[in-house]
Amino acid sequence: MTRRYWNINLKEMIEAGVHFGHGIKKWNPKMAPYISAKRKGTHITNLARTARFLSEACDLVFDAASQGKSFLIVGTKKRAADLVASAAIRSRCHYVNKKWFSGMLTNWSITKTRLSQFRDLRAEEKMGKFHHLPKRDAAILKRKLSTLQRYLGGIKYMTRLPDIVIVLD
Repeated sequence: MTRRYWNINLKEMIEAGVHFGHGIKKWNPKMAPYISAKRKGTHITNLARTARFLSEACDLVFDAASQGKSFLIVGTKKRAADLVASAAIRSRCHYVNKKWFSGMLTNWSITKTRLSQFRDLRAEEKMGKFHHLPKRDAAILKRKLSTLQRYLGGIKYMTRLPDIVIVLD
């Protein structure tokens, strides 16, 4: 893996609030080397170390993308959801920006059947088969389709497990 220069500015990281960590009472002792100070009940993260690790992560992602590996970007917080979706669509990656289903990756056979069910429902709706059903049945299927679209819309074209998962929090 070759090292590249990434324009990581410590001042911008401070403005973005990267240095704020967990509360003092909610911490893991293994994080001690990465904490530089404690202020107002919050741990302050060592930004120089964070920048170095961020640069290494950027190198890893760049190399994986140049090898054609697949990515899954996960960000389910409300503030990050729209940004995750737009960034993933621009970079042609799969994404999850709503609820993370438990077992989505570890129980791939079930997720694959849910995705095929989602694709089948979308195809039926596009062909107009919902119009030939009774109103109640069509409403149930539309509700199910909208639920699947909300939770599986970002991974609807995923055919296998991703090579790299990027989690934003």
